[in-house]
Amino acid sequence: MTRGVVLFLVGSGLLVTLAACGRGWFEERAPWRHDAEVTCLRSGAVKEGPGIEALRPIDGPGICGVDFPLRVSALGTSAALSFADGLEPPGLIPSQTVPMVMSQPGAGSAAPAALPQPGSPLPLGLPTAAPPGPAVVSPPATLACPLISSLDGWVSSGIQPAAMRWFGQPVTEIKQISAYSCRPMNGQTGAPISEHAFGNALDIAGFTLADGRKLTVRDGWYGLPADRAFLHDVQAAACRLFSTVLAPGSNAFHSDHIHVDLARHASGHRICQPAPLSGDLIAHGSDPVATGSLRGLQARTPRNRDQAPDED
Repeated sequence: MTRGVVLFLVGSGLLVTLAACGRGWFEERAPWRHDAEVTCLRSGAVKEGPGIEALRPIDGPGICGVDFPLRVSALGTSAALSFADGLEPPGLIPSQTVPMVMSQPGAGSAAPAALPQPGSPLPLGLPTAAPPGPAVVSPPATLACPLISSLDGWVSSGIQPAAMRWFGQPVTEIKQISAYSCRPMNGQTGAPISEHAFGNALDIAGFTLADGRKLTVRDGWYGLPADRAFLHDVQAAACRLFSTVLAPGSNAFHSDHIHVDLARHASGHRICQPAPLSGDLIAHGSDPVATGSLRGLQARTPRNRDQAPDED
């Protein structure tokens, strides 16, 4: 085999690999991503400490990457990050005041619903007591600063209060199954690039309580009343902090985890599926289980980034 043939085959294989990674692979990374990272770091919203470590920049392959990646091994507390001078002027972090799309699986488009302003009481009656402390992230997750900031708020004002409310003890460990990952949505060939490819998404599969009990999203979502109430309150809290939240019942790809990200949807809406329910409804047996049904829902590749069921 000649050297020219070898180079041709290698090059062809590389092109096939890149093409399989999803549409938009050869585009440039959107400038707002860099700007959002810089803004977050300059604000001090995320602080270095035992649970957060600065890493070297991730550049590629293709459009994938994070300019200032951080390794997160705990959420709910931190101390100040210090980076070298020379960061470019900060841009805007994705808006936290846009409407939210709250639609049911298989249903048509839903009218936008009003979203509480940041800092307002958590929706659906979730308590706002001070968090018991940080939770270990297992395994450690590589993420961008803006997402870490929202995750920190989710743990402190959503996850820990819900755990104290329904179990009388805090969450000590959060099990994640996908953080930074250079791949298309849901790993589907030809799909748009996932927010995971920019450290802008995290998939949560379970929690460990202080007494050592482990609660998985897959089993708990349709499990005991307290487990279901906790997970629904956790999802409801996420819907006010992230631009995309997908839980069991949104589609088959999310049957075992809660996906959260800070994608900038072209429509300006947030996506929260299935529509959040109060833990109180769950605990009192008023939960319409049909909201979690996958019946009639087909996994499909989205035509654009505003088709919520396949965003991951």
